[in-house]
Amino acid sequence: MGASFALTLWVAGVLALPLLAQDPKPQDKPVDKPPVEAPKTPPTESLKLGSVVPETVSMTDLDGKTVSFKELRGKVVVIHFWSDRCPAEVHADPITKRLEKTYEGKDVVLLGINANQNELGAPPAKDADYSKLYTNLRKKIAEVGFKHRILADHGNRLSAMFNAKTTPHCFVIDAKGVLSYAGALDDDPQETKGDKAVVYVKEAADALLAGKEVAIKETRSYG
Repeated sequence: MGASFALTLWVAGVLALPLLAQDPKPQDKPVDKPPVEAPKTPPTESLKLGSVVPETVSMTDLDGKTVSFKELRGKVVVIHFWSDRCPAEVHADPITKRLEKTYEGKDVVLLGINANQNELGAPPAKDADYSKLYTNLRKKIAEVGFKHRILADHGNRLSAMFNAKTTPHCFVIDAKGVLSYAGALDDDPQETKGDKAVVYVKEAADALLAGKEVAIKETRSYG
């Protein structure tokens, strides 16, 4: 069973919100308290098939570098919510590696997103040395041999926006930013179909590159 993405930090922030709005009573004595962190909320409403991903949504990778959906316009974007320890990724990782090779030099961007807070650890400080962070993820990436960008979803902003529930949970976005596919990576998590297996994200990306309609727009994710 793959990792599920609890929105614990977000809920905690929302519950703390009334505390920020209360003014101290005249008789209250001032007390030195640490500042309360602002509640973390998703950057936009949850996306549905056919929704346009806002250009303003940005993401940060494991090196602290950001990328926005505005930068990704004009390219097909394949997103997979990824874990370094989910058993389902033993099957999914080699497929993702093949996708890297398939789309090398083409107008397709592969992005992995890790939204498992136990794997990410605490959010980095502003002056953090990113080269010393995410050691478990970096080790796994090196073992698998991934070349595509892996993003860190602290606070589950992105998993909430995409309604990602499992790892892998995949999404394909067209060149105009329209969410065109959501669901499983492929139809063969038990590895019984061999060459007859359908890699849904590849089918979707290929259709979009050819200017065609995506045949299978939604499936149930596994993991």
